[in-house]
Amino acid sequence: MSRLTAQISVYPLGETSLSPVINKALRILHEHGLDVEAGTMSSLLSGNDDVVFAALQAAFHQLATQGPVVMVATFSNACPTTKASEDAITYYSIGHVENAFDEPTAPDQIKAAESRIILDPALVEGLQGLEPGQRLMVVFYFHRAQGYELRQHPRGDHSREPRGVFALHSPYRPNPIGVTTVELVEVVGNVLTVRGLDAINGTPVLDLKRQS
Repeated sequence: MSRLTAQISVYPLGETSLSPVINKALRILHEHGLDVEAGTMSSLLSGNDDVVFAALQAAFHQLATQGPVVMVATFSNACPTTKASEDAITYYSIGHVENAFDEPTAPDQIKAAESRIILDPALVEGLQGLEPGQRLMVVFYFHRAQGYELRQHPRGDHSREPRGVFALHSPYRPNPIGVTTVELVEVVGNVLTVRGLDAINGTPVLDLKRQS
Protein backbone atom coordinates (compact mmCIF):
# COMPACT_ATOMS: atom_id res chain seq x y z
CA MET A 1 0.00 0.00 0.00
CA SER A 2 1.47 3.38 -1.04
CA ARG A 3 0.49 7.01 -1.20
CA LEU A 4 -1.06 8.01 -4.52
CA THR A 5 -2.03 11.29 -6.15
CA ALA A 6 -4.65 11.51 -8.90
CA GLN A 7 -5.91 14.32 -11.10
CA ILE A 8 -9.45 13.68 -12.32
CA SER A 9 -12.03 15.33 -14.54
CA VAL A 10 -15.66 14.24 -14.94
CA TYR A 11 -17.83 15.03 -17.96
CA PRO A 12 -21.52 14.03 -18.00
CA LEU A 13 -22.72 13.64 -21.59
CA GLY A 14 -25.93 15.21 -22.84
CA GLU A 15 -26.38 17.39 -19.74
CA THR A 16 -27.03 21.13 -19.85
CA SER A 17 -25.20 21.62 -16.53
CA LEU A 18 -22.06 19.82 -15.37
CA SER A 19 -22.15 20.97 -11.73
CA PRO A 20 -24.65 18.45 -10.22
CA VAL A 21 -22.68 15.43 -11.47
CA ILE A 22 -19.29 16.93 -10.59
CA ASN A 23 -20.45 17.85 -7.10
CA LYS A 24 -21.81 14.36 -6.53
CA ALA A 25 -18.43 12.89 -7.56
CA LEU A 26 -16.62 15.20 -5.13
CA ARG A 27 -18.98 14.22 -2.31
CA ILE A 28 -18.28 10.52 -2.89
CA LEU A 29 -14.52 11.13 -2.86
CA HIS A 30 -14.80 13.09 0.39
CA GLU A 31 -16.87 10.27 1.94
CA HIS A 32 -13.94 7.90 1.29
CA GLY A 33 -11.72 10.12 3.42
CA LEU A 34 -9.52 11.40 0.59
CA ASP A 35 -7.81 14.78 0.53
CA VAL A 36 -9.50 16.59 -2.36
CA GLU A 37 -8.64 19.96 -3.90
CA ALA A 38 -11.38 20.94 -6.36
CA GLY A 39 -10.36 23.13 -9.31
CA THR A 40 -12.20 24.79 -12.18
CA MET A 41 -10.99 22.28 -14.80
CA SER A 42 -10.02 19.24 -12.73
CA SER A 43 -9.62 18.08 -9.14
CA LEU A 44 -6.57 16.77 -7.30
CA LEU A 45 -6.96 14.01 -4.74
CA SER A 46 -4.57 11.95 -2.66
CA GLY A 47 -4.63 9.00 -0.30
CA ASN A 48 -3.62 5.38 0.00
CA ASP A 49 -3.70 3.72 -3.41
CA ASP A 50 -6.36 1.14 -2.51
CA VAL A 51 -8.66 3.89 -1.17
CA VAL A 52 -8.09 6.12 -4.23
CA PHE A 53 -8.99 3.35 -6.69
CA ALA A 54 -11.99 2.21 -4.62
CA ALA A 55 -13.31 5.78 -4.36
CA LEU A 56 -12.96 6.44 -8.08
CA GLN A 57 -14.66 3.13 -8.90
CA ALA A 58 -17.54 3.95 -6.53
CA ALA A 59 -17.88 7.45 -7.97
CA PHE A 60 -17.91 6.24 -11.56
CA HIS A 61 -20.45 3.48 -10.88
CA GLN A 62 -22.83 5.85 -9.08
CA LEU A 63 -22.56 8.54 -11.75
CA ALA A 64 -23.04 5.99 -14.53
CA THR A 65 -26.42 4.99 -13.12
CA GLN A 66 -27.65 8.52 -13.96
CA GLY A 67 -26.51 8.50 -17.58
CA PRO A 68 -23.46 8.52 -19.88
CA VAL A 69 -20.37 9.95 -18.24
CA VAL A 70 -16.65 10.28 -19.01
CA MET A 71 -14.04 10.21 -16.24
CA VAL A 72 -10.42 11.07 -17.05
CA ALA A 73 -7.78 10.27 -14.42
CA THR A 74 -3.99 10.65 -14.22
CA PHE A 75 -2.14 8.84 -11.43
CA SER A 76 1.26 9.38 -9.84
CA ASN A 77 3.17 7.99 -6.86
CA ALA A 78 5.83 10.69 -7.22
CA CYS A 79 3.98 14.04 -7.35
CA PRO A 80 3.45 15.54 -3.91
CA THR A 81 0.22 17.37 -3.24
CA THR A 82 0.12 20.81 -1.71
CA LYS A 83 -1.20 20.70 1.83
CA ALA A 84 -4.40 22.72 2.03
CA SER A 85 -4.30 25.87 4.13
CA GLU A 86 -5.35 25.36 7.74
CA ASP A 87 -8.11 27.94 7.31
CA ALA A 88 -9.51 26.32 4.16
CA ILE A 89 -13.11 25.11 4.43
CA THR A 90 -14.61 22.49 2.13
CA TYR A 91 -18.32 21.99 1.45
CA TYR A 92 -20.21 19.77 -0.97
CA SER A 93 -23.57 20.53 -2.51
CA ILE A 94 -26.74 19.02 -1.07
CA GLY A 95 -28.62 19.51 -4.34
CA HIS A 96 -28.97 21.78 -7.33
CA VAL A 97 -31.32 24.28 -8.93
CA GLU A 98 -33.49 23.58 -11.97
CA ASN A 99 -35.23 26.37 -13.87
CA ALA A 100 -35.50 27.95 -17.32
CA PHE A 101 -32.47 30.24 -16.92
CA ASP A 102 -29.28 28.68 -18.29
CA GLU A 103 -27.40 31.99 -18.41
CA PRO A 104 -27.07 34.85 -15.89
CA THR A 105 -30.23 36.98 -16.07
CA ALA A 106 -31.58 40.01 -14.23
CA PRO A 107 -32.27 38.80 -10.65
CA ASP A 108 -35.81 40.25 -10.65
CA GLN A 109 -36.69 38.22 -13.75
CA ILE A 110 -35.44 34.96 -12.23
CA LYS A 111 -37.16 35.65 -8.91
CA ALA A 112 -40.52 36.15 -10.65
CA ALA A 113 -40.41 32.57 -11.98
CA GLU A 114 -40.63 29.33 -10.05
CA SER A 115 -37.53 27.20 -9.56
CA ARG A 116 -37.02 23.67 -8.32
CA ILE A 117 -34.40 22.57 -5.82
CA ILE A 118 -33.45 18.94 -6.44
CA LEU A 119 -32.17 17.63 -3.11
CA ASP A 120 -29.84 14.66 -2.80
CA PRO A 121 -32.29 11.76 -2.14
CA ALA A 122 -30.14 10.62 0.78
CA LEU A 123 -31.04 13.87 2.60
CA VAL A 124 -34.83 13.76 2.18
CA GLU A 125 -35.42 13.00 5.86
CA GLY A 126 -34.01 16.44 6.63
CA LEU A 127 -37.03 18.06 4.93
CA GLN A 128 -39.40 16.95 7.69
CA GLY A 129 -41.23 19.99 9.08
CA LEU A 130 -41.12 22.03 5.88
CA GLU A 131 -44.53 22.99 4.50
CA PRO A 132 -45.82 25.07 1.57
CA GLY A 133 -46.15 28.76 2.37
CA GLN A 134 -43.11 28.86 4.64
CA ARG A 135 -40.13 31.11 4.00
CA LEU A 136 -36.92 29.29 3.30
CA MET A 137 -33.34 30.58 3.16
CA VAL A 138 -31.36 29.03 0.32
CA VAL A 139 -27.57 29.13 0.48
CA PHE A 140 -25.91 28.42 -2.86
CA TYR A 141 -22.62 28.57 -4.77
CA PHE A 142 -22.05 30.97 -7.69
CA HIS A 143 -20.47 28.24 -9.83
CA ARG A 144 -20.11 30.45 -12.91
CA ALA A 145 -18.37 33.36 -11.15
CA GLN A 146 -14.65 33.82 -11.75
CA GLY A 147 -12.59 36.29 -9.70
CA TYR A 148 -13.77 39.42 -7.90
CA GLU A 149 -13.08 43.11 -7.27
CA LEU A 150 -13.54 44.85 -3.94
CA ARG A 151 -15.32 47.79 -5.62
CA GLN A 152 -17.85 47.11 -8.36
CA HIS A 153 -20.57 48.93 -10.28
CA PRO A 154 -23.97 47.70 -9.03
CA ARG A 155 -25.27 45.01 -11.45
CA GLY A 156 -22.40 45.91 -13.80
CA ASP A 157 -24.04 49.25 -14.64
CA HIS A 158 -21.15 51.68 -15.22
CA SER A 159 -23.51 54.65 -14.99
CA ARG A 160 -23.82 53.93 -11.26
CA GLU A 161 -21.15 54.75 -8.69
CA PRO A 162 -18.99 51.78 -7.61
CA ARG A 163 -19.63 50.26 -4.20
CA GLY A 164 -17.81 47.81 -1.99
CA VAL A 165 -18.53 44.20 -2.83
CA PHE A 166 -19.93 43.58 0.66
CA ALA A 167 -22.61 46.22 0.00
CA LEU A 168 -23.74 44.39 -3.15
CA HIS A 169 -25.38 41.11 -4.15
CA SER A 170 -22.74 40.56 -6.85
CA PRO A 171 -21.69 36.94 -7.47
CA TYR A 172 -18.09 38.14 -7.93
CA ARG A 173 -16.96 38.07 -4.30
CA PRO A 174 -14.07 36.58 -2.28
CA ASN A 175 -16.23 33.57 -1.40
CA PRO A 176 -18.78 33.17 -4.23
CA ILE A 177 -21.71 32.28 -1.98
CA GLY A 178 -25.27 33.51 -2.50
CA VAL A 179 -28.14 33.66 0.00
CA THR A 180 -31.79 34.24 -0.94
CA THR A 181 -35.00 33.91 1.07
CA VAL A 182 -37.73 32.22 -0.99
CA GLU A 183 -41.35 31.12 -0.65
CA LEU A 184 -41.78 27.36 -0.48
CA VAL A 185 -44.52 26.42 -2.96
CA GLU A 186 -44.45 22.62 -2.83
CA VAL A 187 -42.44 19.68 -1.53
CA VAL A 188 -42.69 16.35 -3.39
CA GLY A 189 -40.13 13.74 -2.44
CA ASN A 190 -36.71 15.32 -2.87
CA VAL A 191 -37.98 18.18 -5.06
CA LEU A 192 -38.80 21.59 -3.57
CA THR A 193 -40.63 24.12 -5.76
CA VAL A 194 -39.85 27.68 -4.68
CA ARG A 195 -40.58 31.23 -5.78
CA GLY A 196 -38.14 34.12 -5.42
CA LEU A 197 -34.85 32.31 -6.00
CA ASP A 198 -32.30 34.28 -8.05
CA ALA A 199 -30.02 31.37 -9.00
CA ILE A 200 -29.68 29.96 -12.51
CA ASN A 201 -30.15 26.40 -13.75
CA GLY A 202 -27.56 23.98 -12.36
CA THR A 203 -26.52 26.14 -9.40
CA PRO A 204 -25.20 23.96 -6.54
CA VAL A 205 -27.19 24.35 -3.31
CA LEU A 206 -25.20 24.30 -0.05
CA ASP A 207 -27.88 24.59 2.62
CA LEU A 208 -31.56 25.22 3.37
CA LYS A 209 -32.88 26.94 6.50
CA ARG A 210 -36.52 27.60 7.40
CA GLN A 211 -37.17 31.22 8.36
CA SER A 212 -39.39 31.87 11.39
